[in-house]
Amino acid sequence: MTADDGDRVRDVDTVGVVSYYVRGDDYVPRSDSENHRIDRSTEIVEAITEHLRGQDVSCLLNQEAADGLSEEGVAVSTMAEQADFVVTVGGDGTVLRALGAMNPPVPILGVNTGRVGFLADVEPPDAVDALDEALQGFQVERRGRLSVEVNGEPLPPALNETVIVTSRPAKIMAFDVYHDGDEVESMRSDGVVVATPTGSTAYSMSAGGPLVDPRVDARLVVPLAPFRINVAPWVLGMDGETTVVPTRIEKNASVVVDGADLADVGRGDEVTFGRADTDALFVDTGLTFFERVQEKLY
Repeated sequence: MTADDGDRVRDVDTVGVVSYYVRGDDYVPRSDSENHRIDRSTEIVEAITEHLRGQDVSCLLNQEAADGLSEEGVAVSTMAEQADFVVTVGGDGTVLRALGAMNPPVPILGVNTGRVGFLADVEPPDAVDALDEALQGFQVERRGRLSVEVNGEPLPPALNETVIVTSRPAKIMAFDVYHDGDEVESMRSDGVVVATPTGSTAYSMSAGGPLVDPRVDARLVVPLAPFRINVAPWVLGMDGETTVVPTRIEKNASVVVDGADLADVGRGDEVTFGRADTDALFVDTGLTFFERVQEKLY
């Protein structure tokens, strides 16, 4: 891979393909919709791998997809060391799972066979054309991520959000929120979402948070079902340090990073957020944030 100034990549030699929807013949789908998603994902993965090999581009499959196709596969972490970019076939969850296995990340081109697809914004009929365009060279789109620590112990970075939520349903919690040492808010709620602008279209939006252009350098703090009507979401600077401290809790709460339940916290524990050392990288498809919102949400 060769990168020009301005994060443009040219001279693509190796492409990774990741899908967790490709299954072997012995797998029994749980619903008709899952069966449809598996069939569609398998068809796209086969078309992409065939097209890459026809272009004399080396193609690496993640182990799960390779097992479903009776081919050789590699771990996504190994793929990231060799591939110039990675095509994910699935939904936003597939993108987040693949990204979590990459250290450091490589650019991702997401093909959407899931539901909404804010991160996987290439629709299946356009998959091969989008792949061809990327093979000719592409611009890298950077998305900032949150660093997350619990009492000083690091967790994986979050691209969308980190949620602190009670592990006991219908039990309210109390939190103090600080930013660069200043008290921002004391709240009683079912939990709190700390999100990036990229994640503003995910859980944060469902909790009443604003939609934020990913080019805005900020993080969001959004309460979940707050007890007081005058508790509002906050938009804070990305370079500062935000700390959330549970102050009243009957049982431990869960810290969930991009959908993965990773830690428990109790009263007085500190969950601290900063700017992650590495950004998430995407193949720029030319679709703007506002076009995505109009296409996906309306």
